[in-house]
Amino acid sequence: MNDGNSQESVARGGRVGIRTLAVSEATKFRSIRSTWISLAIIVVAGIGFSALFSFLIGRSWTGSSQLEHAQFDPVRISQSGIFISQFVAGILGALIVTSEYSTGTIRATLAAAPRRLSVVGAKVIVISAALLVVTEVTAFIAFFVGRSVLINYGGTVVPPGASLIERIARHALPVVNISSPGVARAVFLGGLYLVLVSLLGLGFGLLLRHTTGTIALYVVILLIVPLLAQLLPQGISSHIVPYLPSNLGLAMTTVGSRSTDFAGQLLSTGAATFTLALYAIAAVGIGATAMIRRDA
Repeated sequence: MNDGNSQESVARGGRVGIRTLAVSEATKFRSIRSTWISLAIIVVAGIGFSALFSFLIGRSWTGSSQLEHAQFDPVRISQSGIFISQFVAGILGALIVTSEYSTGTIRATLAAAPRRLSVVGAKVIVISAALLVVTEVTAFIAFFVGRSVLINYGGTVVPPGASLIERIARHALPVVNISSPGVARAVFLGGLYLVLVSLLGLGFGLLLRHTTGTIALYVVILLIVPLLAQLLPQGISSHIVPYLPSNLGLAMTTVGSRSTDFAGQLLSTGAATFTLALYAIAAVGIGATAMIRRDA
């Protein structure tokens, strides 16, 4: 994969351009079967869970409690596949790093490109670009699929200027248009969330350099920590739970009530997106620093 060209570049000046590295990383990324399987899971989970949960909610709406009605959000439900996809995206981000360490090919990569920050940058570009395309297409298809299912089960479109929360208070099953305030942004952020958590996985991979350990850390942070945080006293958990990565994802895809019984009071959309972006930057930055300071 361009090894000859890379070696020639090293011989001429010891540097390989970010564009050359990105092409090389993209070639490696798409040549692995697990990449296509992972992307397929993201698509199937995103669209499939949207249809499933919209069906279940539409069918049981009249028998649901007032609390369930109050916490219902049609956009968040359409993005329910994120629960599965976030693990796939994070693992994919980790594998773009740890697979090279496990096979030893990282030595060849660093021999051809001694500037390790450029290697990290190329990996970030490739995983971000690939996932952004797949997750955004999936997010918008999932929204329209979920919307169609809800309408099929008696959902009514919230008219322009009307409040989603007011419609829910009247026990109506609300459906929103993509042009409704905040909807397109929430759907877009659903896809962006998966890109950002993939960078968390990439950062953890750079830090730990071991596939099993990286996946374990990632799952603990996204799944185990939120469960344990709910066991803490309310006065403590209320200051922790909203800032956990998985709950930031909920906040990013919410257009209705920001109060939930499982994630507490969600942050605003902008604050959640900014916080998660900081997490991703910090993870990649710490991982890149560790990569620079250690031997391959």
